[in-house]
Amino acid sequence: MNTILSLLRSIGVLLSLFLLFIFIMPMTVRVINVGNIAGVIFAVWLFCVSCRPVQSFFSRIMHQNGFLTFLYRAVNTGFTAFAVYGIIITCFMALACNSKPADNSTLIVLGAQVRPEGVPSLILRGRIDAAEKYLDEHREAKAVLAGGMGFDEPMSEAKCMYDTMVEDGISPDRLIMEDKSKNTMENFRYSREVLADNDLGEDITVTTDSFHMLRAMLIVRQQGFKGRVGAVCAETRLEFLPTYVVREWFALPFQLIR
Repeated sequence: MNTILSLLRSIGVLLSLFLLFIFIMPMTVRVINVGNIAGVIFAVWLFCVSCRPVQSFFSRIMHQNGFLTFLYRAVNTGFTAFAVYGIIITCFMALACNSKPADNSTLIVLGAQVRPEGVPSLILRGRIDAAEKYLDEHREAKAVLAGGMGFDEPMSEAKCMYDTMVEDGISPDRLIMEDKSKNTMENFRYSREVLADNDLGEDITVTTDSFHMLRAMLIVRQQGFKGRVGAVCAETRLEFLPTYVVREWFALPFQLIR
């Protein structure tokens, strides 16, 4: 039994150090949000409960104060529940990405940050690449490029996507810009108007990152879309994926209660 416990502690320590590295790495390129902040805190907690000397230190303190014992157990319960919740949500994220698109359905490509020099960020470039691949494979399909201009962007996200895709060889006749929206809910609200204005129906294929797809699908249904909804996921750089996945763990509950 002691051997198994020691093995589990060793695995916990190694996992905590790995997670710490994974969540700190995006910070070095100024990607800082609730996802990697929570990830770092979780990794520190996992290290504390897995490392024998640290665990022994906490045990000595708890024996001296009943309130600290209660607090320690409450914190452990909270972090354990958080991990279980995260695993369940991540499974639903994976399922959302497996929604097969209808043939030649209309893409709704969700925008992301445009860099100051007017080129797509890595996230936006990935979504553009995924959309171009679908359009190349479905020659009758069209795409609604959804995204307005943020305060720190030189142009709308829709215009950046349009210019990039035309430059890459996609016919302008297949691209429709929706450049008023400021968030994902508005992306779909205004895109639905574009679909109606252009007689494109309501069979759509959402193009965004895998970590964002579940929330996007929820918003689609909240916005009243009645047609078939498929998914085309962009490739997210692996070093950023855990940070954005954990960020979605926090965003999804707020979306569900709207």
